[in-house]
Parts: sequence; structure tokens; C-alpha cells
Amino acid sequence: QCPRADSMASHSDAARTRSRSREHRHHHGHHKHHRVGDVAAQRETAICQDTESLGDACDAMVAAGRTAAVVLDRREEVCGVLTENDLLAALVEGCDRDLSLELWLKDGSARFPACVMASLTLTPKASLHEAAEIMAAEAEKDSGHACHHLVISHPPHRPRLLSALDIARGMIGNLKDRDEAHAAHTKVKRAMKTRANMSICKLSDKLIDAYTIMLESRQNCVLVVGGLGDLDGETLVSPSQHGSHIHGVITAADALRAFSECQDGTQTTVAGWLRGLTAEEHATAPQRSILETQKLSEAAELMTESGIHHLVVLGEHKRDVVGVLSALDVACALGSQHHSDSKGKSGGA
Repeated sequence: QCPRADSMASHSDAARTRSRSREHRHHHGHHKHHRVGDVAAQRETAICQDTESLGDACDAMVAAGRTAAVVLDRREEVCGVLTENDLLAALVEGCDRDLSLELWLKDGSARFPACVMASLTLTPKASLHEAAEIMAAEAEKDSGHACHHLVISHPPHRPRLLSALDIARGMIGNLKDRDEAHAAHTKVKRAMKTRANMSICKLSDKLIDAYTIMLESRQNCVLVVGGLGDLDGETLVSPSQHGSHIHGVITAADALRAFSECQDGTQTTVAGWLRGLTAEEHATAPQRSILETQKLSEAAELMTESGIHHLVVLGEHKRDVVGVLSALDVACALGSQHHSDSKGKSGGA
């Protein structure tokens, strides 16, 4: 029923084995890792019943300021997680807001169905490194299943969600840990997705076109391109900076907002959507952009303060948009660093 679940479980089990071995060594050292339970507890988790609808879950996610919601069955057990990518798919597929979560999670396009739950669930005592490494492994596989969230299970307590943004937040406060300090001091340029690897849409496109591009490319962000003057004479950067020609970004968070507001994206153009943003929501507002020469710790702090998952990356001289950095990129940097260190120690043993 879930063809990728077995390979996902095997890969995740290997990640757990490596992480637990390292966790044991640190337990007898001079400091300890952040625990995922402590980090996840810092934010509210949106929780829904499987008898509720896509619209209900969307509203709960918006109210909690989250990009996913845990779904419980009639026995109060976790039967899946609904993510913003599910709502992106629902928008593109024209699904009704009243469609039940139970039916959606049983559909083959669900990003976090029950069959992958074991591979993407941790206990509260698991380390932040372990969570980051699992996310990094899933992102690298590009399986089509969720890689931005993990479930933190601690019966009889209600489950919590750990997101890539939570990992970025946790990384800021534990720089005494070598892996986290190394990742934190890594330059944005090394972790970001370059502009050449980003999907794009045009100002004249309908929003639904931008959402379709995101869904088909399995990216949570698309760059908006167009000639100078296409957006009432405004561009992402100032008109004198002609190297960019990028007017903004459309993200999965926009799809979440559109679904919540019952906008299907067929009547609004990308240009019209960008015009409706406030100055603070604009992609190059100080809280939404970062230089490629800055550190991941600075990016993580910016994301945490603003509650956003994507930063537009500007070149060293602030002239060009050179890429996009996501919270998942930050988490993957931590996970990859921990994996590399673990392999190095294993090889030297």
C-alpha cells in the first residue's frame, strides 16, 4: 500500500543507529544535545480528528501558525499528518474544502500517511541531530513523502510536531555543541538552493499556475520573474539593480493562505497577489532576505523571529538574488554535518 515505506524505514533506522551511538558518547561527555521534545514543546501543535475536513485542518494550521497538523483517529491515535503540501495539492487538484481528512490520508497523494508514520516518528528524548539527519536523508531521497516534519510521540500525552523551522530554532541556542556550532557558522551560500536550481513563474501567470509549478517540481518556493516595470514599476530589488529581474516569491505558505481564504488561484495573477502584500511581507523586507555571506545561525534567527520558512538570498553586494534558503536547508546542513562526523569517527575506529 505504501511502496516507499520499507526503504524509508531502513534508511531512517540507519540514521537512528548512527545518531544513538553518537548520543551515547555525548552523554558521557561535557555537554548534552538538545532534545526534540523540548524544542517541539516551544510551539503549539495543530491537532485534528480524521472526521474533520481539509478546510477544518487548514483553519487549525493557520490559527496555530503551523504548516502541518497531526491527525488523530477515533481511538485518539495518530493516523497521519496533513501538511501545507497536501493543501497545495488539493488546490491544484480542485479538491473541496469539505473533503474528509480520513479520505485524503488514504489517497495515494498524501504526503504523510499512516504507512510512513513509524519512519518519521521520534521519542521526546531523541536528539536534534537525529531529527535533522532523518530530514536530510528524506530530502535527499526525494521520495514524495514529507521531509519537513516529524512526529514526537510520548503516550499518553498528545503528540507534537517538530518542523524544520523548529530545528533551525534549536540550533541557535546550543552552539557549545560541535555539530551545531559547525553548521551554525556555515555560510548561507553553501546551504542555499541556487537561483539556477529554483523553479520560476511569471508575473502574468495565474496563482494556480505558480502552485502547479511548485507541486510538480516538489519545491515549496518559486521565484517570480519578469521585466522591469511589470509590477507597477517595482521589482524585488531597487530599479537601479538590473541584474536580478526577480519580483518576489510564491511559497507553499501562500497556498495555505489561499486555501484558508477559499481562493482557488484561477482568478488572481501572480502580480496581483504580490501587489496585495504588505511591506513587511515583501520578499526583500529586512526580515525576509539575507546575504549569501552571512551565517546559517543568522538565517535561523531571522526565520525564528519572523516565523517564516524561506529567505531570499542576495549576493554579497546586494545587487542580485542568487538563491533561496529554506528552514529545511538549515536542518539538512545540521543533519549532514552530524552524519559526516559520525562516518569519520566510525572510519577511524
